[in-house]
Amino acid sequence: MTANDHAAGRDQGTGTAHAVLRSTADLPAPWAGICGASVDVVQGRWDGPRGLGSAKPCPDCRRLTED
Repeated sequence: MTANDHAAGRDQGTGTAHAVLRSTADLPAPWAGICGASVDVVQGRWDGPRGLGSAKPCPDCRRLTED
């Protein structure tokens, strides 16, 4: 899997961005990051400003989406 296969999700309590599988991002909540974390909001691309470009991307999601 690559960063392009994922949407950006966010845990609103911590502000941490998580990668969410694109195939599940359009489904209703709840969502889960590929690291297993609960995600409150899904918006944008993981390889964009709300995911990897955010101030606080999840290190496990980053590692799991590396090429």
